[in-house]
Amino acid sequence: MSDIISIDLDDDMKNSWATDPLVFNAMDKEFNFSLDAAANHKNYKCDWYLTKEDDALTTDWSIAIQDHADVSETSVWINPPYEKGFIKKFMQKCIEEKAKGVTSVLLVPATLDAQWLPINDISEIRIITGGRLSFYHPENNKKVNGNTKGSMFVIFRPSKIPLNIRLIDRNELLKAGEL
Repeated sequence: MSDIISIDLDDDMKNSWATDPLVFNAMDKEFNFSLDAAANHKNYKCDWYLTKEDDALTTDWSIAIQDHADVSETSVWINPPYEKGFIKKFMQKCIEEKAKGVTSVLLVPATLDAQWLPINDISEIRIITGGRLSFYHPENNKKVNGNTKGSMFVIFRPSKIPLNIRLIDRNELLKAGEL
């Protein structure tokens, strides 16, 4: 989220903005997430989640998912910390986990030219159009408009399908999350 909105927050809080439940619900209908790999005790989206203390980057998601969910459910939701270097670390972790059969979906800034975006390993990119997403404040959990960047979903699937890039309308995404 924008430093203008989060200027008075410490570094931990700046990395703890929560995903809009409607956005998560829309994606969960398709992917049936069993793990939120970048959460805290206030903003988690799945019953099973990993916090900073759990260290999602060193946890084997494929084994952990088998211990916590039906084996057929192997999708992981990630709204990673946007602090420098963390998006790249989570992208690399998703590449490792897709080799183990895990599907991962990340909500990240829509920056197709970013060095952290491993184009050759991604299955799908969904760029959100028609407006910017709002996030929920890490302290008071109130919806905050004014995101200064667009957003996109980066999807890693175990299959070897070629990269697919598509556009998804923000309002349609939010409406899908209501149903």
